[in-house]
Amino acid sequence: MRTANYAQRDQAAQVVFYVPLWKRKGISLELFDDYWRNVHGPVCARLPGQYQYWQLHVAHNEGGIWPAIEGIDYSTPEEDQFDGIAELTFKTPEDRQTWFQASTILMDDEHNLFRKAIGYNTNPGNSITYVDGIENGTPNGVAGVEKFHVLVKKADGVSTDDFRHYLTDSFAPAVIKSELVLKMRSHLFEEVDNSRPDAAGVSHFEPPQQQYQAAFEIAFSNRLEMEQFFASDAYAAAVKDQAKYIKQISPFPERTAYTFVYSGQITLAGQRSSTVAELITRIGAANQIKEDIISLMNGSAKPTQKGKISTQTAKAYIQNGIQSTKSGLGHLLQGVQHVGVTVEDMEKSLEFYTEVLGGKLAVGESELIGDLIQNTLFQKEELDAIAEGINSEILDIPNLRSGRKDALDVKFISFGNIVVELIYFREVGNPNAPHSSVKSLPSHIGHVNAMHISFNVKEGIDLSEFANIFEEECHKRGMNNVVCNRIIHVNSEAERKAVAHHYNSFKFWNEPGLLAAEAPPIDWSKDPMEGWSLFYCKGPNGEQLEFNQVTRKVKTRFQEALQEYNQANNTSFTFPDANVSQNTLDNGQGFKTSDVQVQSQTQYST
Repeated sequence: MRTANYAQRDQAAQVVFYVPLWKRKGISLELFDDYWRNVHGPVCARLPGQYQYWQLHVAHNEGGIWPAIEGIDYSTPEEDQFDGIAELTFKTPEDRQTWFQASTILMDDEHNLFRKAIGYNTNPGNSITYVDGIENGTPNGVAGVEKFHVLVKKADGVSTDDFRHYLTDSFAPAVIKSELVLKMRSHLFEEVDNSRPDAAGVSHFEPPQQQYQAAFEIAFSNRLEMEQFFASDAYAAAVKDQAKYIKQISPFPERTAYTFVYSGQITLAGQRSSTVAELITRIGAANQIKEDIISLMNGSAKPTQKGKISTQTAKAYIQNGIQSTKSGLGHLLQGVQHVGVTVEDMEKSLEFYTEVLGGKLAVGESELIGDLIQNTLFQKEELDAIAEGINSEILDIPNLRSGRKDALDVKFISFGNIVVELIYFREVGNPNAPHSSVKSLPSHIGHVNAMHISFNVKEGIDLSEFANIFEEECHKRGMNNVVCNRIIHVNSEAERKAVAHHYNSFKFWNEPGLLAAEAPPIDWSKDPMEGWSLFYCKGPNGEQLEFNQVTRKVKTRFQEALQEYNQANNTSFTFPDANVSQNTLDNGQGFKTSDVQVQSQTQYST
């Protein structure tokens, strides 16, 4: 059953190169699979231009699964039974052409495992992911779902335009109405370019009568839900009049899938091969993704006389297929998530940012009070007052702690490529207060602390551990004013430093060990902000900064708001969805992960 939709992560890919592949005779299927994913795939992954590159290993279409409709052929002749599909996506047609020009190096390798490779192209906008409830967009093996790659031939006498309109305007919308459908992605193919030269022993030619005009990928959580869908009203509506437009449907069950490029970045499988990536992940070999090993394997570092690897830093990462050895934490971020604005009148501010400027309300919270929020936002100011012997009660900061004076309301407004947070301090118990309870708001840029910038940390990284290495990285550079607030009350800088690391960030979910023994767990199930987490800190100039993560329920809210904004304004902004899986950060000396998967978008063809 589909409970989330990650289709947004494929939006940046505008065109596709889709290649059914036939195993060479004389080698076993096992050898074909192993060579393709462990030898050929990593070579292809290093070619320029790709946004995503998946290898889809499929079984033959033996029939017996897809419900038959009179007038449609569901059988696939033996000579048309292929064994895999290489799907490469590109952000522009120019990127695809760049890849084509570089791909001649693959020709010499094709004859080792293929006897036939037929390349289908799609034009901009003709490869669409309608829904995708599969959380992991970078598979490396069995996906754990029932998935089919379905090749389609249009009916004789039907125009290409009518055939395409049927698939996009009738079939696909009807299919995705059912939440039993976990994923639906479609491709509308152009005619095969038969002028493409054959490789040695590998045919690239497909007669027009044997070519497919479309394909779609459909997935279900399990066989039971698949059968329920085929028996549903949604499916009956989807296939109504289908025989008028389609003459052949060939569903190929997916055996396994592998990701070598994603969001323009080479994956661990692309760097080291699928099997090595799996072994590193299974055994938890964090040392294998450290900079010295990566540099050695990529030929960018040489052993010293003592047998050690000569490197410049303790961290390394792969971005856009290029090795980087710069110090810092940029590789753990995915841009600025939002800018916060403290407002005096929430009602007027909402009207201005949504009605005048056209932003879309993503999510909001009202009446935030208590120790947790007070410590998160204002601990630095209170500690400074304690150090100077000033009673914190007389400080010119909101008092959220008592729950009797001030309260905080926040609203997040999406503008597609960035979010604006409206911050409103008001009197407790007065949700319609006409004015802020804050005495005054700076009106010019000379007061640098009136706003804050929030940086979006990738999913999979523990935000509390990130706070530790962030502070250490800054202090190492002499930026000693960079200190991160804790979420529990402390009376000195020494106490703040001694706090257990899991108190470094405010997480909008119940995490074991975080709640005090006497405190009941918070019910986040109905809270729209479930999945949000953050910590506040000061920048080197005293500017207010935030680091946050947007996951779970609240992530879906922001994705929906972004999609609504795109539809309303004819824009194509994409939601940042990078993920560093099973990640641990260790004392600022690097990060440990059993596998690094950057979830974005990349395309491959073979």
